[in-house]
Amino acid sequence: MMSESSDEEEEEESTASVVMPRSKDGENEPRSFRLPKPGIFEDTDEIILSVIWNNNHLGAAYYNVVTSELFIMEDTMDDVDRFDTTRALYRQCSPRYVVTNAAAPAAFSNAIKKILTTEMRSNEDTNSFVSCNAELKVTCKKEHTYERCSHRVRCLRLESEPRNASNADRLTFLNSVLNFKCYAMIHALGSLLLFVDKHWNNIALDPSGKPSFVSLNYITLHDLVMLDEDTYKALNIVQAKDHPSLFKFGKTVTRAKGVSLFSLLNRYCHSRPGVQFLWKTLHHPTQNLTLLENRFNAIEFFLDPNNQGVVENLSSCLGHVYRLTNTVLACCSGPQAKASNWYKVHKTLSRLISIADICEEHAERLELFNRIAESVTAELLYVKYFIEYIVDFGESRRERKLVVKPNVDPLLDELDHVRRTLPELLTRMGEKDMREHLPPSVTGCNMLYLPNIGYVLAINKWNPTPPEDVALPNLEFKFSINQVHYYKSSSAKELDETVGDIILKIAVRQNHIVQKLIRYMRKHTGKMLHAIQLCAELDTLLAFSKVARDYNYTRPNVTESKILDVVEGRHPLMECATTFVPNDISSGNGNSLIKLLMGPNSCGKSVYLKQIGLIVFMAHIGSYVPARSATIGKVSHILTQMSNTESIGLNASSFLQNLRQINVALRASTANSIVITDELDRGTSEASGFSLVAAVLNTFVEKGADCPHVLAATHAYTVLPFLHRSPLIEYQTFEYTINEDESVAFLYRLTNGSTSRSLAHHVARIAELDQDIVKRALEVYEKIKQRDLPSADHRRFDTLKRIFDRVETSQQLDLEGLKSLVRQAILPK
Repeated sequence: MMSESSDEEEEEESTASVVMPRSKDGENEPRSFRLPKPGIFEDTDEIILSVIWNNNHLGAAYYNVVTSELFIMEDTMDDVDRFDTTRALYRQCSPRYVVTNAAAPAAFSNAIKKILTTEMRSNEDTNSFVSCNAELKVTCKKEHTYERCSHRVRCLRLESEPRNASNADRLTFLNSVLNFKCYAMIHALGSLLLFVDKHWNNIALDPSGKPSFVSLNYITLHDLVMLDEDTYKALNIVQAKDHPSLFKFGKTVTRAKGVSLFSLLNRYCHSRPGVQFLWKTLHHPTQNLTLLENRFNAIEFFLDPNNQGVVENLSSCLGHVYRLTNTVLACCSGPQAKASNWYKVHKTLSRLISIADICEEHAERLELFNRIAESVTAELLYVKYFIEYIVDFGESRRERKLVVKPNVDPLLDELDHVRRTLPELLTRMGEKDMREHLPPSVTGCNMLYLPNIGYVLAINKWNPTPPEDVALPNLEFKFSINQVHYYKSSSAKELDETVGDIILKIAVRQNHIVQKLIRYMRKHTGKMLHAIQLCAELDTLLAFSKVARDYNYTRPNVTESKILDVVEGRHPLMECATTFVPNDISSGNGNSLIKLLMGPNSCGKSVYLKQIGLIVFMAHIGSYVPARSATIGKVSHILTQMSNTESIGLNASSFLQNLRQINVALRASTANSIVITDELDRGTSEASGFSLVAAVLNTFVEKGADCPHVLAATHAYTVLPFLHRSPLIEYQTFEYTINEDESVAFLYRLTNGSTSRSLAHHVARIAELDQDIVKRALEVYEKIKQRDLPSADHRRFDTLKRIFDRVETSQQLDLEGLKSLVRQAILPK
């Protein structure tokens, strides 16, 4: 992992709060707003998401405050019960603020509140704070009507639109990029723009400016593979602490505990844009086979030994591609312009051009290479040229401030010449005053410049020393400090008129030059951001290839068919920490669709289930997978029931959470889904457990050809007689052996068949439970199997016998103990 240049300087963090008044008509207008923290802009985006619900259609738009980019989503159907698309949109953009209208239906408003609450609760459970916790802003329905929002959209000015265009031309341009028939989308976009206009002073880094909109991009969710937060958590794809706003660039978790799929892949990213793109990729697994094939082709190219030189050159360049945010650009201008930020801009442009040159040589081999080569246009070459022509990086580093090169501007060169020769000029002018205006008693003086006063003659040597307020002819007394008297002389007045504050003049002229460069660069900011985004995608695919190389992953074959055929699949996280036994999965395409896994405790069922879920997920983000071979049909949902913790915050036991998750799986699953359920019967009685498992599996069987891929693990082996006899169901278990000393050796190999033992007592020995307890448990277990447990009468007789023995043998009878034994004999449990 490459670290950033030492020239970078950290920005100070600042926070503020603003109280917003309530609207006159009583609607819930936003009443508080937090200023963005400049310190986190390098690592995370600041997103404002606007959502509108209209006739079962979701319209959305969001604005990235950091990059000034607008994103819109055309009207999309969403389920009125689950709002899966809304949840997926929220996860993908991770907004700081969610804006919706007070006129929204109660079901939609409640769903938004639930999504925000669930996300925040999830972060509390992990004892970590994630900066993407969103705040809900409900806008006034009278101020954000569709008509007003539509009018605001028609007034939108993009930096990419034609210059000096008439209003008619501008409307034509907007109609070419916006579908005004998507009423919910237009409403959401207009509401977003009105919200940004109203609160710009509170959300902008530079409140004195105006919001700018660099480009307009589309959000695509139609090809998204749906995963809920429980699935992300169960499969350990991402954790709250993984979020790029908290991630310490260049450092990774090395312990097996707590390693997520994101942290595994992120170790190989070279740039912060790459980290950002990886995060978004993990939140947008796709069914788009063309996109997946392009990603697989790129990884295959990077793994080719003949292309290692290309990979090394690209990796080296990506290490110096920075995020050119509004924060960086703002710190490039003004009197306090930082050379380190200009270094970032220049280094990024240089590396973008180098990457484009490399990609152009192989553009015919990879679609991504072609897009990168085309993204670096002549305008970006000009921006780089002008930066090199104007900014003197060597001198800026020495003086710790921005310095413009010589021969750029004649007036600046003249001012700089005056500055360099100023000490000599001041010496001459002081000597002139000493000859022409000072008495012989003055033996030493200096000409110097004081802010707000100008040039003064400082007399510091007298013989003899005069009074402090001595008046000298042709000199205007100013003040005295430490026996040094300061006067305004004719030479000082001449310097005020001819030279003045030379440092200020140089700064003003230099700022004028830099502002012209900034204005030119801002015209092409959208193109720079687009090229950086493509390089971020390149960085992520390079990370995929390096993980595949180091851990021996294989290219999956993702098809339209309904099939899961993985040979010698492995768990990508577990194999990093221990020796791993691979296993197969074969579902669909003529094979059974429901796998019922039974086996001893700790035999590997849960790991196997997560392994399959992760392999399917990795194939749908365009990554190679840990297996010898894999053919995977595209899936629409990955649904899990794997919760095993109770939550006071959720007011639900683990069993209640299991029921909620399996209910979601039953309702949301389609024929192309994969459902993973792990011990649904956990947390309830044996009879209730196996009856519930049987009911769920029979429900999936009854779907017939529409049955999804189902992998279910259970200890309730008594469920078998209650399941439908169907070729859709296949029973599997894991191999184990029992040694001569009654110890169990797990082989972790999947095999067909079922089991009738959980081996809980053997597992208890492995866990080093007290041997007496294990022995007693086995005795009770054997008695239960033989139906030989003592009856209540036998237990009462044993209690009476203990009472008699105690009375007969004890000299000092314990009255309370005797009472307890009598109660047990009379009222046995």
